[in-house]
Amino acid sequence: MRIRKALAITTLGAALTSGAVLLPATSAGAAPSAVTCGNAHWPHSNKDSGSGKISVGSAAVHTGPYGDCTTVGYVNKGVKVTYDCYVTNTAGNRWTWIRDTAGSSLGWIYGKYLDDGGATERC
Repeated sequence: MRIRKALAITTLGAALTSGAVLLPATSAGAAPSAVTCGNAHWPHSNKDSGSGKISVGSAAVHTGPYGDCTTVGYVNKGVKVTYDCYVTNTAGNRWTWIRDTAGSSLGWIYGKYLDDGGATERC
């Protein structure tokens, strides 16, 4: 255990010194523990003319289509939102990019939090 810890500290120090970026290691066959968030990785455009309502008490809006992505706000049950498009993430979950009814972009929301499942047009 001491050897592993020392090796990890040495590796981290070398990576930081060289400017490298470290990602969490995963064992073979395991799902990655980190997810990719942000608009640069999940481009979207207004392809869907649909709209729907939030179907849960308070639905989190995220920077990417994963629950682990940063939450940028919440939308209350019954509030109407409009859709841009949807993506299916690596876990197989469908997320929709939403806007408020005035047209301002809000972010990604899990499709099961929308009364009709979300957008019908893929990003």
